[in-house]
Amino acid sequence: MEDETVLIMLVQQYASKFGITFSSKYLDDAEKKAKLIGLIQQALAGKRGAVTDDDFLYP
Repeated sequence: MEDETVLIMLVQQYASKFGITFSSKYLDDAEKKAKLIGLIQQALAGKRGAVTDDDFLYP
């Protein structure tokens, strides 16, 4: 499965659970995109709350 397909599936699952709470601009930067995917996976697994822009502003 392609990386973009996996990303779309993760974002769809995340959106159905939390709504979208982060800016899509983080998908344009490869490093931030990788961090975003990890944060989404943690949120879906119940290990953290919703992902917000603050996760990127305050590392």
